[in-house]
Amino acid sequence: MDIKCLVHSHMICRLQNGFLCFFSLICLMVFSSVSFAQSFKKGEVDLRALKIEDTKNHVDLSGEWGFYWQKLLEPKEVSAAKPDYYVPFTEVWNKHEQLGKPFKAFGYATYTLNVYINHRANPQISFFIPAPYSSYKLWINGQPVASNGVVATTKEAYTPHWLPTKKLYLAQSDTLQLVLQVANFDHYRGGFSQPIILGSNSYTEDIWDTELSITLILTGILLMVALIFFGLYFLGQKDQVVVFFALYCVFYIYRLIGVDKIYYLHQVFPNIDFRITFTLEYFAIFICIYLFSRFVRALYSDNSVIVRATEYISLIYIVLLFVTPVYIISYLSQLFFFIILFFVSYNLYKSLVAVIKKRKGSIFSLLSMSSIGIAVGLNILGYFGYIRPSSYYLFFGYFGFILFQTLILSHRFVYSFRKARQEAEQAAKAKSEFLANMSHEIRTPLNGVIGFTDLLMKTKLDNTQQQYMSTVFQSANALLDIINDILDFSKIEAGKLEIVIEKTNIHELMSQVADMITFQASQKNLEVLLNIPVDVPRYIWVDVVRLRQILVNLLSNAVKFTEVGEIELKVEKLGEVKNNNDTFRFSVKDTGIGIAPQNQEKIFQAFSQEDSSTTRKFGGTGLGLTISNKLLALMQSKLRVESELNKGTRFYFDLNLRTEIGEIDEWENIEVFKRVLIADDNKTNRSLIKGMLDLRKISYEEVENGQEVIDILKKGEKFDLLIIDYHMPYIDGLDTVRLLRQKTKFSAEKLPIILLYSSHAHDYINSESDKLQIRQRLVKPVTIQKVFGAMSKTAIRFVEDKHKTDELKPAQYIDDRYLTVLIVEDNKVNMLFARTIFKSVFPNGRILEAENGKLAVDIFQKETPDIIFMDMQMPEMNGLEATLAIRSIENGKGKVPIIALTAGTVKGEKEKCIEAGMDDYVTKPFVKDTIVKVVQKYLDK
Repeated sequence: MDIKCLVHSHMICRLQNGFLCFFSLICLMVFSSVSFAQSFKKGEVDLRALKIEDTKNHVDLSGEWGFYWQKLLEPKEVSAAKPDYYVPFTEVWNKHEQLGKPFKAFGYATYTLNVYINHRANPQISFFIPAPYSSYKLWINGQPVASNGVVATTKEAYTPHWLPTKKLYLAQSDTLQLVLQVANFDHYRGGFSQPIILGSNSYTEDIWDTELSITLILTGILLMVALIFFGLYFLGQKDQVVVFFALYCVFYIYRLIGVDKIYYLHQVFPNIDFRITFTLEYFAIFICIYLFSRFVRALYSDNSVIVRATEYISLIYIVLLFVTPVYIISYLSQLFFFIILFFVSYNLYKSLVAVIKKRKGSIFSLLSMSSIGIAVGLNILGYFGYIRPSSYYLFFGYFGFILFQTLILSHRFVYSFRKARQEAEQAAKAKSEFLANMSHEIRTPLNGVIGFTDLLMKTKLDNTQQQYMSTVFQSANALLDIINDILDFSKIEAGKLEIVIEKTNIHELMSQVADMITFQASQKNLEVLLNIPVDVPRYIWVDVVRLRQILVNLLSNAVKFTEVGEIELKVEKLGEVKNNNDTFRFSVKDTGIGIAPQNQEKIFQAFSQEDSSTTRKFGGTGLGLTISNKLLALMQSKLRVESELNKGTRFYFDLNLRTEIGEIDEWENIEVFKRVLIADDNKTNRSLIKGMLDLRKISYEEVENGQEVIDILKKGEKFDLLIIDYHMPYIDGLDTVRLLRQKTKFSAEKLPIILLYSSHAHDYINSESDKLQIRQRLVKPVTIQKVFGAMSKTAIRFVEDKHKTDELKPAQYIDDRYLTVLIVEDNKVNMLFARTIFKSVFPNGRILEAENGKLAVDIFQKETPDIIFMDMQMPEMNGLEATLAIRSIENGKGKVPIIALTAGTVKGEKEKCIEAGMDDYVTKPFVKDTIVKVVQKYLDK
């Protein structure tokens, strides 16, 4: 037998021993619950030999009392009237043979009892008086001692009430004449079902305190368990078992504090109406059985007739409780108590069968059902008067039930959590495989995009083409940066993303971000404004990829939800720089539809937009802001929003970053412009340009449209430079310039002009600008570098020719040797890209191509390549297998450099390549410069 079996057998043995101990305790509790009436007859009891002051001594006054039916006798009348007969005090009226059965419990009666004590030895005695059916009044030696409700001879005159009490009595004689009047016109029963207890004051106080302690302890346990399981339910454990068990605990709390023995809740509120007390007591019974049957059905998947019948019967009794008189429902409840006993016995039987069949968790189920069965059984047997249960049965019974049920549910949760974890691990594994494959599949075509864009940018392009290609190149690289993080499945599997801090030029970063959405904005005729105050340091240390991702997301949202107006991207410095650290506020402001105040929290939830109508109108998943917030959380920040419906929205966040002032930009010939005219219909854009000119103390005038430009020049005003927007009302920028150039009265034939415009209509603007001698055109949004750079170039004659030679082409690497290069690549686009690069690097070289590893091995055996570039994932034979085959052919002689070309970024990928015999590792997408470096390293002249 292995260790696992031994441990399992040991655990089973321990559980069986625990069950036997618990069952023995239950039997002891049952035995201690049985109590018998004090032996006295004919309405007299002699206690003179009993020292009542001893707290251990007490008497249950449940023997024979004198009984007067349909008579309410005063104490002075009792001596003259002989009792109709003598009855046990705890025998309720519907059991009296003399009264008939079953509905003869309506009426009134007087009980009498003479108690003989030694009053000198026992000067103080105390009585515990239980709640009767349904009102009473007690005299001792002609002195009123206690009452409950109003005793009367008619239903109209009497008032029922249920409330146990304890009374201290000072004895002044050896004979105590007890006269007790009782009336009942409501309940199926009448009289008392529990005895009056006579004892010392300390004893009755102990009874009271014990009952209260048990009640409050069980109430606390039930409340705690209910709250825990409600928490589990509402936090995601949407299991019917949880909610039914929690509800059962909640409703049974009233059964504890509102009913059992001392009616604690009604002691706090003593004037509650009898009908309310009765309804609450019986409702708690019926609803608890209903919830318990639902709990059993959900927990054990038991759809048997017995369980479902118990549910329906409980619901029927709840309805009857509210529509029938007290005596009807109290009579019918006798049957319901037997149904409860049968249901508990059935569950005990099912648990025992489960133990015999050795089902998992069945021992705890049996212990639980045994506990509740004993507690409920004793309670019901006590109700019918067969036994008098001890005060402790309830505590042990229900405590055991709650304990073992909690263990069962805990086992259920552990199992469900373990199953969920296994499913999550399988899903994570599948996700990892998916991400690894997707990484390769996305990087492969992206290699072509970035590579050919890089080559194209190094050819002769005009300004428009250069602008387009620059935007494509930046966007592709931004996409690559995001893919590098999102598809790094080793980081995702670790459950955290690392912040990569690096130095970056904040002006260049903000310009790149703004350029990415300029085209989208221009399609909707929206102004895009970039606001970088002059006091912002040039360099910051930040995770560039994530910051760019956040800002692009905010700008894209702004464009999406804005139809008219402008979008402003702004960065500002908060406070003074301390220890090269400063707090920056990044913000995106639009003039869009706005967000209603009640929805400003909702938008940060995953898959949520402001309302369902925006989802239909604008599209989108609603994930953008959630992702941005999570990225900001990694930077110890948070996204905030300010918005006014139909007026616009401002999103902003603060970052504490290390900074560096950097070198100061110097622009030549700026001083030639003494006075500048700014023409733009957008007030914010005018303010930005004015702020730039203020920095160099250049004076200016501002106007809102082309007509105002014409008007101000008509007056003879002289300006050194006109900065004019193309998109303006009345007369656009080009038409305005056309008028100025054509008519000599404006003296503007040679006026230097800088034209601002959005990203669309490049061809028309370029051709017309050339005709109108507009040498400088700036695509919005503009920055101080762009504006002053354009001004500097404008100040120089023949600026256009110079501008064409400003950006010198990088020196081209040429290797004129007659080398043979083998390219192994299954993707046709990547093969074309690689062939193009190698032709430009090796104009005299010979390029061999293989579309899979097997063909590469065959070519290697026939040819002698000087260098091999090997893709990793290929059909028939992958890169690693092909490398191993080539190295085995070489057998250590004349080792040819083999360079891996792979889209895989998985940790350990490079090590695999080196281990297989490759010399180096180039990650897709790559550019020409990367290949040149490899060639120089391994084929150095």
